[in-house]
Amino acid sequence: MNRFAEIEAFVAVIETGSFSAAAARQGVAVSAVSRRVDEMEARLDVKLTQRSTRGVQATEKGRMYYDRCLRLLSDLTEADNAIAGLDGSVSGPIRIACPPAFGLRHLAPLANAYAAANPGVQFDIDMGDRAVDLVEEGFDFAIRIGNTDDPALISEPLFPVQYVITASPAFWDEYGRPGKPEDLKEAPAIVFKTGSDPARWRITCPDNRTVEVRLSRRFVANNGEILIEAARAGLGVCLEPRYACDDAIRDGSLEAVLKGHRIDERMVELVRPSARPLSRRAGDFADILREKFGGAAAWGDG
Repeated sequence: MNRFAEIEAFVAVIETGSFSAAAARQGVAVSAVSRRVDEMEARLDVKLTQRSTRGVQATEKGRMYYDRCLRLLSDLTEADNAIAGLDGSVSGPIRIACPPAFGLRHLAPLANAYAAANPGVQFDIDMGDRAVDLVEEGFDFAIRIGNTDDPALISEPLFPVQYVITASPAFWDEYGRPGKPEDLKEAPAIVFKTGSDPARWRITCPDNRTVEVRLSRRFVANNGEILIEAARAGLGVCLEPRYACDDAIRDGSLEAVLKGHRIDERMVELVRPSARPLSRRAGDFADILREKFGGAAAWGDG
């Protein structure tokens, strides 16, 4: 049994879509590729491939296994190049999870630039709001808000989150701009779907006095981008991270109020599996994020 040969054959089949094309890529007989994939499936006791009129495709479990195998082959190539003194370039997948607003506005431009400079790198970015399992799903790292206490993960702070209270200028013209947190009581709120009462906000005043105020839920969603658009449309008051709504504040479609007040102070963290060191490519990109966002936030005062 040659597990490495099995992995190379399986990856070639999935990437080319056929056993004959995979055999041609590897310079071996079609029967050899077919036998290696069959032996892999028998050893794992799971179906990894399926044939159709469109060729050979990975099953759901086969796709998960392919991602892991591709990472393994890329890491091995990195190790070979490093030992041989040929480590000037990097290649292989970088898999990241992050909040949608941060990903779209801030991570994507950096990923685009890194991919352009390193043609051998393939990004796989999950920008859902769900908390992915970094270990089971094979992520290199994630960008997350809040403290991570999972012993299977290592976290490091990147920058503090500034939450800001905003609404459209037209909304404030009609409702009135608040001079103190209590002025927001029962105001129509645009809130993220979390906890039992997302419209109850704890606001720390400049004199360190904490005020709890309950707004009236007008619009609830589990995606920050939807909430920001609802606020732009004048539907109510929104509480979102400054990094998510900074563009809207700058272009005037949202207006921040109660500046100098603090809400829900947390950190944005870079989180990765503790049992797996970052590959060189993922480590290089993580360094770019640290340099760009580490320490003080890159956004103005809320």
